[in-house]
Amino acid sequence: MHILDDRRGALHTYITNVKFILIALVVSANMLEPVISRSDTAFTLYKAIYLFHIPAFVLVMGYMARESQPADGSRFSFRAIAVIGYQYVLFQSLYTLADAFFFHASGIVHSFFMPYSLLWFLCSHLCWKLLLPLFMKLRHPLTASVLLGIAVGYIPWDGSWLSISRTFVFFPFFIAGYRMRRWGNWQSAANHWRAAAIGCGAVIITALGLGLSLNQGWLYGSETLSQLGHHAWYSGIYRLGIYALEAAALTCFLLCVPWRSSILTAWGKRTLFVFLLHGFIIKAAIAAGLFDSLDGKLWHVPLLLSAALALTLCLSHPLVERYAKGWIEPAFNPMKQLVSKVSVHPNGRK
Repeated sequence: MHILDDRRGALHTYITNVKFILIALVVSANMLEPVISRSDTAFTLYKAIYLFHIPAFVLVMGYMARESQPADGSRFSFRAIAVIGYQYVLFQSLYTLADAFFFHASGIVHSFFMPYSLLWFLCSHLCWKLLLPLFMKLRHPLTASVLLGIAVGYIPWDGSWLSISRTFVFFPFFIAGYRMRRWGNWQSAANHWRAAAIGCGAVIITALGLGLSLNQGWLYGSETLSQLGHHAWYSGIYRLGIYALEAAALTCFLLCVPWRSSILTAWGKRTLFVFLLHGFIIKAAIAAGLFDSLDGKLWHVPLLLSAALALTLCLSHPLVERYAKGWIEPAFNPMKQLVSKVSVHPNGRK
């Protein structure tokens, strides 16, 4: 029993380390995006990050869905659903107002049915939570989710509405993360295969840098097959190939993440604040024209990556959690409050 608890504790520490590295990569990708049209190096790194960082984050969310499972053993947490819904409504409103008055980004649809920028993840996360109990009743939930991820590419409308395309495209990784405890001793595998993973990752990045033809729209997961320029009935097979490429890159990344508790673990506990707040700062910098002077010189890439790391560390500071946690993660239980309101006393009065 103690061995099992130790293994679970090690896995939890490892996942927390993964979270911090991933959120640093999220900020890095968003920091690089304004200059990818002017820098081949930035574009290569951008595609390399996008190849695995969304699937990896979805996998982590799937793992945490099991960790936060209600005490009664059910797979449905009303509080988790309510908090995610609250965060989506709150930040969709805040980002929309900020865009309308300050950012003025092009191509933005101001609607609660069209998630603003990175907020698609909240919308999809809410859907993954709702879909999970249904899929876990299936005999092969992972296979079913992969087939659905391929099928959603054939819908005849914009896949960005309600983040429907990304929800189903990335859902297989959520299922995989939820079943993560069944994967055996990953720590031993990481120690044994880390060198190979580094080499494989280097090959993938080199291939991207040498011009591997890969439309980043496939990596975003937000576009349908027709939007990606594929109209043939068999085009869904391309999504299966992207799944294989993403799984390979994701595996390489996971094998390279350290398992020991460190400062990464402490920072990894506050990734939510980085995720929800960093967009305001980067979009404000874009609106202020701070990226306009970066013309794609080689030294601009490490400058942007350093700025991304500094921003990640600042927003991971305990002071941010202290002042932001109360309104970003409110402590309420909607089901408990509902039950208390409708509870009936023994004398028959409410």
